[in-house]
Amino acid sequence: MIGAFPWDPFPPGEPDPKGPDPIHALAYRAAVTAADAYHAVRLALRREGGTLRVGNRFVPDGRYREIAFVAVGNAANSMALGALHAVGNRLTQGFLAGPEPVPAEIPFRGTRIGPGFPGAAEAPEVVDATLEIARDLTEQDLLLVLLSPGALRALATPPAGMAAEDFAGVLRTAYERGATGREIGRLARVLGTGAVGGRIGLATPRADVATLVVERGDGATVLGGGPTRVVEPAERSEARAIAGRLGLEGAVDPAAWEPPADLGPRPPVPRVARPVVVAAPSDALRAAADAVFDKGWTSRLAYLELHDPPRVAAQRCHDRAEELLAAERITPDSRTKGVATFAMATLALPEGVDEGPSLGEFLTVSSELLRRREASVGLFRTAGNIGSDAFPPGAVVGAPTDPEANVPPGRARAVRMRRGITDVGCLAMVVYPKPAAADAAK
Repeated sequence: MIGAFPWDPFPPGEPDPKGPDPIHALAYRAAVTAADAYHAVRLALRREGGTLRVGNRFVPDGRYREIAFVAVGNAANSMALGALHAVGNRLTQGFLAGPEPVPAEIPFRGTRIGPGFPGAAEAPEVVDATLEIARDLTEQDLLLVLLSPGALRALATPPAGMAAEDFAGVLRTAYERGATGREIGRLARVLGTGAVGGRIGLATPRADVATLVVERGDGATVLGGGPTRVVEPAERSEARAIAGRLGLEGAVDPAAWEPPADLGPRPPVPRVARPVVVAAPSDALRAAADAVFDKGWTSRLAYLELHDPPRVAAQRCHDRAEELLAAERITPDSRTKGVATFAMATLALPEGVDEGPSLGEFLTVSSELLRRREASVGLFRTAGNIGSDAFPPGAVVGAPTDPEANVPPGRARAVRMRRGITDVGCLAMVVYPKPAAADAAK
């Protein structure tokens, strides 16, 4: 029997949040719970009535002699435990790589990899273990590739003849020159070696391969370097155009831009299924908006996905929230308690990089933009505590939504959760309680 998942971000059945920012905390709790990687994997892997569901495919439950897995990224532990609870002792071998140690509940080996750019010292160990598992499987077996943001750092090794720190330096320079997180992922997928660019799929010549992805909006193929999908010619052209725009095309050996002889363009491997997204930004947004609506607020979508840097993202969230508020024409007599607007954001950060400093920058700018004394802005990392201890998983600036609360002016208020177990980006929300009659009369 499966009990409560030990990494639940909020204790199941706990009462509504208290404190100065209950509406923000309620939305945060709903967003992370809805995008929970553990439960998402449990939905994608199910055994019912003699049938095994694997992503979007259904096969006889006895189809596979052995099921192996690799789980890589911020939600590696959650996804691996979901697979273990779904198929039980049919899961016979596996390897994990993520920011937290492998817990005792998961009887497989793994390694820790903290946040940062591709080029981690642990990446060769992860790649070797992953490819070893893939090569040994037979026609009677299934390989589950469980990916979440942060996988790229663990699966990408540098181009031939290039040191890992130099490869990381090229990608960091691209970011500093304005490349988006998705563009960094594209460059790493095309230039990198190791397990990216379809190398896991090609290393599994006989077994079926199913890829389940927790996605933050950059694309399921880009995440983790697309380890089960071979790089297409159009992707190479796109990567070269990105590097050319940033003045970096000559930063790597010219041979790195060409398809390796053993990995050139080819039809998809029939037994390698396309990646299936099991959790995404839309899951978090929908749940957050519904939770606030159920408490009597008007919920409005500002943006589904924002890929702008913190300052630009903060300005766009503020401007759009003001537009949506004006359209509602809220008065003291309105039945709603106020208006809450929502967006999911990556803050233009590359996959796997600590969001903490950018979270702080977003909230600092938001605080400067606020002109309504009743308004507040929150930003919440669905990756939770992963990264620097100096930055909480989430925080709020502006007026408290509890009118009885007394908070220091101009200070961000931390909103915490127990652990980070998924990563579908950052939830941004702007809240406007309806004006009091006294305020409206002024």
